[in-house]
Amino acid sequence: MIYLLLIFFPIAMGASCFVLRKQTELVIVGAVGTLLMQIALVLRLPLDQPARLLGLTLTLDPLGRLFLLTFLAIGVLALLASWSIPHGENFVPIALFILGMISSTLLLLQEPFVASLLLISTGLLAVLAIVDLPTGSSALVGRATLATALKYLVMMLIAGVMMYMGFVLVSIAQPAMVNTAISPTHLVLALIVVGFGLRLAIAPFHSWLPDLAEDAAPMVSVLVVAVINVTCLLFLIMAFQFVFFPFEIVGGPGNERNMWLLMVLGVATALLGALLALAQTSMRRMVGYLVVYNAGMVLFGLATLDKVGVTGALFEAWNQTIVVLLLFVSIGLLERPDGRPANVVRRDLLWRWPVAGAGLLGGGMALLGLPPFNGFASKLLLYEAAARQGGIYLVLLLAYTALALLA
Repeated sequence: MIYLLLIFFPIAMGASCFVLRKQTELVIVGAVGTLLMQIALVLRLPLDQPARLLGLTLTLDPLGRLFLLTFLAIGVLALLASWSIPHGENFVPIALFILGMISSTLLLLQEPFVASLLLISTGLLAVLAIVDLPTGSSALVGRATLATALKYLVMMLIAGVMMYMGFVLVSIAQPAMVNTAISPTHLVLALIVVGFGLRLAIAPFHSWLPDLAEDAAPMVSVLVVAVINVTCLLFLIMAFQFVFFPFEIVGGPGNERNMWLLMVLGVATALLGALLALAQTSMRRMVGYLVVYNAGMVLFGLATLDKVGVTGALFEAWNQTIVVLLLFVSIGLLERPDGRPANVVRRDLLWRWPVAGAGLLGGGMALLGLPPFNGFASKLLLYEAAARQGGIYLVLLLAYTALALLA
């Protein structure tokens, strides 16, 4: 019964909020109450006790519960922040739909085909949030916003197809065929890298994320970057552990070169994100490229297949969910109208809005993992994993972090 409530309760409440969407305060209060109820349900749900529903296995492990509670808390804070930060007319019901789909995805991580379809559906909901306009707005959706929504839609559909094809190949392959001349290992790994690379904004599939940060409402960016992207990362870790390891798609004999290529891709993504962040004049795009830099660091930690590296990547993903909320709330507060023309950039914004300015600077340093901020421990694990792989990786990651700090 608790599983059904976790899946359908936020969706039902989202439908109710859609009907009452013009009553902004009432809808936000109802949505916050819904998410608090979801948190209580997650805390009551027994861990590692699978249940069957329509032939599907639903379960929640300690790691999944940690991230699900974090996502719901992020949703509560994002809804409360939307009380004073501009957002679309349908943001609240769409946010409930997205969080309901994410809850379903985390409960069904052991069903890769269903989880892939749920992630595609969540991406479609995110597109609706991107093109949403404020209540009573007389303006039309801008061309740049439409282009961003279309780019995100196309990339997420391609990512879903790639992931689905990879899981199909694994399901029809026999373990005895993996090390033969017609082994599907490299093809499956390529499909998975492209599919998850598109979702996590790994270079060269990173362009949608800075555009999203620039053109979407701040709280929409929070849902996409801090909730949907991190859920995809958890799905990737689950796939590595339960789907690909048994077939030696990753971690098997002869796959060291594949993992080395993934580590190089992670290092290159971190470099590209740091350099492009340094070249930006827009706060939003700068933050977007810093998230790309962080995605490269996380990919490097996962590709090491080292306990320290994977642990650092997981904690860095958890840190990102918190920091991204702080960054975009700060940006939303800094962008509030203060009587100046919309196209005039004030160089004293951080002094005029000290709380938001401190949140922006502190959030940026936490994302980079500078002490004493919360990202320091996870970055330290990633640096230790880099040192284990070779001193050159450690030097490169430290240099890219310095570039991101300069940005």
